[in-house]
Amino acid sequence: MYLKSLTLKGFKSFADRAHMTFEPGLTVIVGPNGSGKSNISDSILWVLGEQSAKQLRGQAMEDVIFSGSSARKPVGVAEVTLVLDNSDHMLPVDFDEVAITRRMYRSGESEYLINSSPCRLMDIQDILHDSGLGKDTHSIISQGKLDAILQSRPEERRALIEEAAGISKHKRRKERALKKIKSMDEHLTRARDINKEIARQLRPLERQVDRARKYKELSSRANELTQMLAVDELRSLQSQWNDLESRSKEGAAELELAQYRLGEKERELEKLQVMLEEKGLFVGDLGEQRRHMQDVVGRINSDMRLLEEKGHNMVSRLSDMRGQISSSEHQRRRVVEELEDARAQLEEVTGAHMQAQDDVDAAGPAAAQLHERRVALD
Repeated sequence: MYLKSLTLKGFKSFADRAHMTFEPGLTVIVGPNGSGKSNISDSILWVLGEQSAKQLRGQAMEDVIFSGSSARKPVGVAEVTLVLDNSDHMLPVDFDEVAITRRMYRSGESEYLINSSPCRLMDIQDILHDSGLGKDTHSIISQGKLDAILQSRPEERRALIEEAAGISKHKRRKERALKKIKSMDEHLTRARDINKEIARQLRPLERQVDRARKYKELSSRANELTQMLAVDELRSLQSQWNDLESRSKEGAAELELAQYRLGEKERELEKLQVMLEEKGLFVGDLGEQRRHMQDVVGRINSDMRLLEEKGHNMVSRLSDMRGQISSSEHQRRRVVEELEDARAQLEEVTGAHMQAQDDVDAAGPAAAQLHERRVALD
């Protein structure tokens, strides 16, 4: 693998498109001070993902964009494309050439591309991990960095040696894995908190379900008892109705019998009056018999009034019984409506319980999967 070409456009002093081709071996760029030799190494460092403006000899990252001159207007975008020969497939991609491109606009937006396909900076770093290339590797030593390396502390030299030996990439992978584990622990803690909260909310719901179940059982039992009482009361009222109806029929029969007897007595009276007239009985005897017959008629009238009073009483009791039957029917309807309301409340509580149970079941596999991933990462 070697650096095959480098293309700059709008980067620092390269306002126009500049394309440089390199061959395997040693390549030297010679020029006077201020000609832009360091800008080439800065462009390589920048396209590999450098995020510090000081490492690029600038105050802000926007300084890498050509800011203009007396003869040229400033440009709005800086673009650098670095092409690596990957015929030996040292880089883990299925291409013989790997072109890494970075663009930056004056608005501060940046773009990374691998072989003209958009990607992330992390993707570029992952590809270059095992090749020894990168913004923090020993493969790029910019101006003044060699002297800093020679005068560096042992800890800084150790970091350089670890980078050269390929240890730092494993450290970065370890840091990423630790960050993922930390994030996983946070998600697991959150899942546990959610599970606890659901369990805490589930307990009162279970108690409500138990109360609703008991209420349903008691309501069902109360409904059965109410219906049994209503049936018994209806049967009793029906029996009383039948009894009163039979008494009414008996009273009517007795009234008809009394009227029949009264008619017979009247006919007997007429016969007696005819016999008295025919036989010429004394006025005294006739008067006595008349008084006797009037007494009989009075007793018959009294019996008739008594029978009529009994009939009125029977009609009044029959009206009262009809009112009781109507009240019992109204009470039965009210009990049925209360039962329907209780059933609606039970269905609502049952739906809440089923929703809470679904939430618990949905959170359970996620918590188990997070725990398994944590164990695997450990």
